[in-house]
Amino acid sequence: MKTLLIATDLSKNARHVATYGYRLAQQLRARVLLCHVMNIPAEIPQNGMVAWPVDIYDDMLQDSDKELAKLKNTMMAEGDVIGYQPEIICIHEGGFVTDVVNAAAQANQADIILIGTHANDVLTTLMIGNHTRKMIEAATRPLLLVPECVTAKPIKKIAFSSDFKQPAKEIEVINKLVGFAKALGAELILAHIDQGHDNPEYTAIVKELLIELISKNNHQKVSYEVVKSNHVENGLDWLVRHAHVDMIAFAHREHGFFNQMFNGSHTQKASGKMPVPLLVIKES
Repeated sequence: MKTLLIATDLSKNARHVATYGYRLAQQLRARVLLCHVMNIPAEIPQNGMVAWPVDIYDDMLQDSDKELAKLKNTMMAEGDVIGYQPEIICIHEGGFVTDVVNAAAQANQADIILIGTHANDVLTTLMIGNHTRKMIEAATRPLLLVPECVTAKPIKKIAFSSDFKQPAKEIEVINKLVGFAKALGAELILAHIDQGHDNPEYTAIVKELLIELISKNNHQKVSYEVVKSNHVENGLDWLVRHAHVDMIAFAHREHGFFNQMFNGSHTQKASGKMPVPLLVIKES
């Protein structure tokens, strides 16, 4: 884990997300890319929209550069002053948010992209034009959604949440998470959300498969937990309230567990209850 990319819209919530990302970089001993995208007019579909005059656009870029510099200073001031001091590289370009962020992540070999979400809706507004959903689908790196209410503190427990209907397909994601947890010195909990549809034989098979996986890696802080809950959001809430996890991770694939939540109301309901970030990792 060497590089974190923090996508910022320079809004009120941006300071909180940037501080969280900086603290995470300190824990990982990683560098930080602070990326702001100046949306091109075509990205905001409005009837009658015309291109901005060049001088106005340049003025806006200069103003944003100043705000980006202020945010960088705030991050350093609010970080752990006696801990590791990450390098911060500011990136400011005009274009489509998903394109610019992915290009910056690729060019700088970012390991994770961080974006901020707002209170009461973990999958709503990011930057101008509500790009969070687009970022989830388009991101070429694992995507960390940071709620406005989250507290910046060391990550000690990560829960990988799934119904484990296709455990073989999730092994790659779990292996990535093991490496992430090792870098943080954190515990990884493989949380099997059982909504009452799984028979004991199936649960036992999944447990055996995951325990075998755990035994093959050299990170000792990995465990398996069955969370019985008729409602997914309640199961996730239990992980935060009772298992005291600091982050919840999901595998993202078509028709997968995260997609079921994303296309329904589970994540939005859970967002009001969970003061923890959500890490979305796409399967290859």
